[in-house]
Order: sequence, then structure tokens, then C-alpha cells
Amino acid sequence: MSSLPFDPAHAVETVRQASELALQLRGRVAPDIKPDNTLVTAADREIEAFLQEKLAQLAPGFSFLGEETGLTGDADAPCWIIDPIDGTTNFVRGIPLWCISVGLVHRGAAIFGVLAVPPQNEILWAERGGGAWLQTNAIVGEMPAPQRLRAFDSDSLMQEDLIACNTTAQNAVNWDGVPCRARNLGSLAYHLAAMARGSLAAALSRQHKLYDIAAGICLCEEAGCIARYLDGREWLAEVVAPKEPMPLLVAPPKIMATLLDKLKLA
Repeated sequence: MSSLPFDPAHAVETVRQASELALQLRGRVAPDIKPDNTLVTAADREIEAFLQEKLAQLAPGFSFLGEETGLTGDADAPCWIIDPIDGTTNFVRGIPLWCISVGLVHRGAAIFGVLAVPPQNEILWAERGGGAWLQTNAIVGEMPAPQRLRAFDSDSLMQEDLIACNTTAQNAVNWDGVPCRARNLGSLAYHLAAMARGSLAAALSRQHKLYDIAAGICLCEEAGCIARYLDGREWLAEVVAPKEPMPLLVAPPKIMATLLDKLKLA
């Protein structure tokens, strides 16, 4: 039984509806350039507004942190963390790797998360203490039973093991002694979704914001991963925080120990 004050299935359904909206808007909206030189579209704004309206009905009194609208409400209250389209450049350029990310954080922890990958027709979700789950054929079609997710762990790493990282993280570390291949798929949320389902050895990010990672870290933790900064500190969900200058590593425990020993700041 869920300990949340709402039915998690209703939150998952809200993200599924937002995914249908995103697919309808795909290819029909032109991008604008934000002051930080990243792209934004009317789809980002419309989906964020939709999610805020529906989630406010689901959990009155919770606050919101959205990529496009910022913080609304009390930062110390349970807070929905929304990235309406993580990977907007992929969305605009027709690359089918982008996510809708809805996390819930409270007292420094990610306690619930839903990640939808609309082009792949997938929804992933997790509740703290309740496991991480994947629903295929989830946005359009009849859904089969959900599949529980587990990350893979290993005492050793090899060349064909993959570490996903954004550009600022890849350039900030010295990879000497790490045999793995680096991949940047254009969406930190998708990196964490791939981590939770066992496709990656680790995910590394830097200069991220909470809305990039909140839902994904909940998924990864419930799939057997831990999150640590490269200096060894534990990750905490801080609603009011700048971009993170210290690289953040998400990995299963054995791989985490190996990488913390071998990855060094450049």
C-alpha cells in the first residue's frame, strides 16, 4: 500500500495524458531561445501548465518547481519537480530521445517519480520503498503487465560498458583508467531511465538542475543505484539550489566504488 497522500496510479495517468499531448504537438511548434541559449517551445509551456493543473488537483498544498515557471509555493513542503520536455533539442530536431519528467521531493529525498518516453511508448515510475517499474506500450495501445526494473552491478568494468554523461560532465573529469564508452543521448532524464533499466553502467551529470534528475534518481534508487557527488558526498534534493558544479554520479554500489576511485576531476 502506498504511503503517499494520493493514488500513484493517478499521477502516472496524468503523465500519460501529458505524453499524448506532447506527441500531438511534436513537429508543430517552433523553438525560441531562452536567455541561457537553450531551446524552449510552446509544447514545453503547455505541458508544464497541464501537469501543474492536474497535479494540484491530485495533491492540494504541494508546491511546484517547473523548468519554465520556477518555484510556486513553499520550498519546504512536498514539491513536484517538473521538466515538461527534458531533451527539447532532441524534440525539436526529430531525435526520438526525450522525456516528460515528474518527480516529487520532500526533506531532501526523491520520494516518487514518473518518466515518460513518448517516442518509445514507455512510462517508468517509482515510489520510495516500492520498487521501480516499466510499462511498455503505455501511451498508445493496450498495456501489458508492468516490468520491475533492476540496474546491473559488477566488480569490474569493460570497454563495452556504457557511461552516459552530458557534455559539461564529460569534459570535467579525467577518464584515465576507466575503460567504458561514454555516451551523451541529449536528455539527462533519459540517461537515468536507461540506468534504471540496466542499460548503463553509470550516469554522470554536471551543471544540472533538480528538474533534470529528480524523477530519474527516484527510479534509479529503487532499481538498486545510489547517487553521489564525485567528491563522495551523498546527493540531496534541494528545491532552492543553483546548477550543480560538482559532477554527480549515479550507479549501483560496486560500480560506484570503482568509479569514485578512478574518476578524477580534470
